[in-house]
Amino acid sequence: MVSKRYYQMMHQAANDGARELAELLLQLGRAAYAEGAGGDLSAAQWAALRYFARANRFSRTVSGFAEFHATTRGTASQTVKSLVNRGFLERARSERDGRSVLFKLTQSARRHLRQDPFDALVRAAGRLNKRQLNDVTGELRRVGQYLEVERDTATVGRCERCGHLLDDRGEYRCGLMEEPLAEVELREICVRYRARS
Repeated sequence: MVSKRYYQMMHQAANDGARELAELLLQLGRAAYAEGAGGDLSAAQWAALRYFARANRFSRTVSGFAEFHATTRGTASQTVKSLVNRGFLERARSERDGRSVLFKLTQSARRHLRQDPFDALVRAAGRLNKRQLNDVTGELRRVGQYLEVERDTATVGRCERCGHLLDDRGEYRCGLMEEPLAEVELREICVRYRARS
């Protein structure tokens, strides 16, 4: 018969492992964020440039960036405004509704992103082989889904894995926005992402 003490020890070991993983994620996140500090852009400005470089056409808004970066809309607005003033982002009215303001990277921003300090972390992750990279990415995505459930919030994700994606023999559509999607857009991130059930 297995003792109650054995179950307590196993539970504690699992908690220790979960805490170690969470602390490691936090440490890597801080290291990545610190990579953007200093130089001519703040860490938040680098994060905004990365976001607008990868966001789909429905998500290139201040509120989209705020949600992705887990910050307030006011803070996100100040960051975006500073990048517009520096000539890294351009404003445009949404063709969809004519009211929303969308942002896109300028050529200057694209050149700047070629020296993105975050790429050091990307290169470090790239040292994993393809199987390891897929395994780690899949498990971290699962941790994110558990966190979504616990916090009752949605996460941002790529269109190719979204529950709204409709694929009719290579003709892609966003079922939520009722818009066609080019294949290249499937790798972009969306704040309206919904994990497939």
